[in-house]
Amino acid sequence: MTKCLLNVDLGELPGEDEQLYALAHVANIACGGHAGDDGSMRRALALCERHGTRAGAHPSYEDREGFGRRALDVTPEHLQAQVAAQCGRLAKLAADRQLPVTYAKPHGALYHAANATPALARAVVAGVVEALGTAATFIGPGTGALHDAALAAGLAYAREGFADRGTRPDGSLIPRGQPGAVLTDHAQARANTVRLATGGTVDTVCVHGDTPGAVALAREVRATLEALALRSEPLGDGALRLVLPEGLERRATREALCAMPGVLDAVITEEHACVYFAPEAPPEEPRLALARLLRIPTPGAGRPLTTISVRYDGQDLRAVAERAGLTEDEVARRHTAREYTVRCVGFLPGFAYLGEVDPSIAVPRLATPRTRVPALAVGIAGGRTGVYPFASPGGWSLIGTALDFTAFTPEQGSVLQLGDRVRFERVDR
Repeated sequence: MTKCLLNVDLGELPGEDEQLYALAHVANIACGGHAGDDGSMRRALALCERHGTRAGAHPSYEDREGFGRRALDVTPEHLQAQVAAQCGRLAKLAADRQLPVTYAKPHGALYHAANATPALARAVVAGVVEALGTAATFIGPGTGALHDAALAAGLAYAREGFADRGTRPDGSLIPRGQPGAVLTDHAQARANTVRLATGGTVDTVCVHGDTPGAVALAREVRATLEALALRSEPLGDGALRLVLPEGLERRATREALCAMPGVLDAVITEEHACVYFAPEAPPEEPRLALARLLRIPTPGAGRPLTTISVRYDGQDLRAVAERAGLTEDEVARRHTAREYTVRCVGFLPGFAYLGEVDPSIAVPRLATPRTRVPALAVGIAGGRTGVYPFASPGGWSLIGTALDFTAFTPEQGSVLQLGDRVRFERVDR
């Protein structure tokens, strides 16, 4: 099935939990209309970069007192200027980090008023295009004036549903302030997510960052979406192979699968989970097996964090920078900006495949592998990065050298384990 994304409204509250950025596929960042200032926007953009989250603008009526949830009498011309100014403010701060703003979604009362009023919808879309261009994806209701205006302007459009909002029998949202409007129960949020993601009417599901318990709700929704994106296929008479999505935490996946009755073992690779059943316990119907995965934790949840010091002196650093159109310092900054997860361990004892690398510095494997790569060389290939534990042949582009790091010991084996979290820090010694 087509993957349904989780979008979260963020940058609105002080002390916002960083986990929300790790859980979101798209962060809708408040850009000064109803909430947010340059400081909050810079923090949100930095967290998007760290966690590989797509940055989106979240413009609104200029109504900080009412948090953008009051409909205001604004002319289309004035509204277009407000939206363009808000989105442009975020885009300028993002450009300082060379981070694109690729989504836009109106907030609160503006979302609903514009969708019901074609002139306002055209003004909102025009403001987005003025600030972000036509490459941005517009998030909005499945039908209505915003949908029509965005498509007419040449924007890609993501139809949205809400995991944490109650609905009336006709499918419309229960207004805030009424009983059942805001959902905090995990079972209800999960049921909403399954209904929306499998119904064919939405492309993205929203959790509001100011909903009570937003982190736990977002974790539930993200895990559900990842599980629904799983594909399965039989592997002989006694096994089942699951095609794993990128965001599903591998260690927790294996633990959940091995806990299933009749399962002998589960082998996790970069892209698949192979589940082996006892001869007397034939494979479960795939949908039942997948349903057991709905509550797998999200990437890195509860896993240890290892920080690796790197001297960025690799022999391919200049070539990577030239290919990306960046300076060598910027390649190093982008490599250290993200938190990585161990996707699998292999090739050499202790060689951990870490993802995801910032797409702007992701380079393919070398056309001709080297016959010898020095121990502790830090390399990049595709969306992965890693540290060579020993001198060996290798085909990755080398950008640095890890310092004071042991990848493998005879007693412990691989120091980094499936699901562990890894950060790189730059040192100049």
